[in-house]
Amino acid sequence: MPELKDFASSVAVIVSSCDAFFDAWRPFFFFFRKHWSDCPFPTFLIVNRLRVRSNFIRPIKVGPDLDWAANMQVALNQIAQPYVLYLQEDYFLNGPVNREQLAADFAYAFERDAASFCFYGRSQLEPDFVPLNDRFGIVPRESDGRTRLQATLWKKSVLQSALRPGESAWNMEARASERTRDLLALSYSRRDSVPISYLMSAISRRLWTPEAISLCEKEGVRIRPRFRLEHSEVAWRRRFKRGLGRVRLAMALARQGDREINLDGPYD
Repeated sequence: MPELKDFASSVAVIVSSCDAFFDAWRPFFFFFRKHWSDCPFPTFLIVNRLRVRSNFIRPIKVGPDLDWAANMQVALNQIAQPYVLYLQEDYFLNGPVNREQLAADFAYAFERDAASFCFYGRSQLEPDFVPLNDRFGIVPRESDGRTRLQATLWKKSVLQSALRPGESAWNMEARASERTRDLLALSYSRRDSVPISYLMSAISRRLWTPEAISLCEKEGVRIRPRFRLEHSEVAWRRRFKRGLGRVRLAMALARQGDREINLDGPYD
């Protein structure tokens, strides 16, 4: 049976982020280490200019925040491994990683030269989705959901070729399926059997979700600095909170200055 350590030289974990979300870094890595403390892969965090300190995480500084695609391209150019496991800073792991299952999935993707393998169940299966077993299958060629940015194993060269300057992550998901039509894309069909369980997402429209706040409080993880406000279902409240959050973010970045952010804890 394959083990995750068998892929240690071929896979890197890349955590997509930017300095505007630095309040999520400490909670993210708390939950990452809690549920996957023996991750055998080098783990990289995309930052702009902020300094971080960690024995576990390797920051990749990409310079000024131009856009998601530009940040990702700079970061990928600095990663030697041919595959990356894509995560985002607001994907808080909420259960142990199923290591045996994930290793088997990696082996399947490697053996079949898959371009991508999404470890998040689809909200709705297309009629021509091809199940390969009771867990995952082949994403149809004409599907608009071939480039999902959930927890996904990507062949690095494919992800690089799918990037377009100026695009956000949402643009990428909406537009990039056409760029991978002729490649093998795999995806989980259900969300109750995935190998990586996580809260998606801890941040919605630049506001903390109640689920993320509750999860952090339950684990005794303080969100520091606390400039981002809690999500509201009321549109005008969201707009007001986002506006206030932008002002508080600028102040938080100014206060942070050149001081290091310790990602290894303590988290209280």
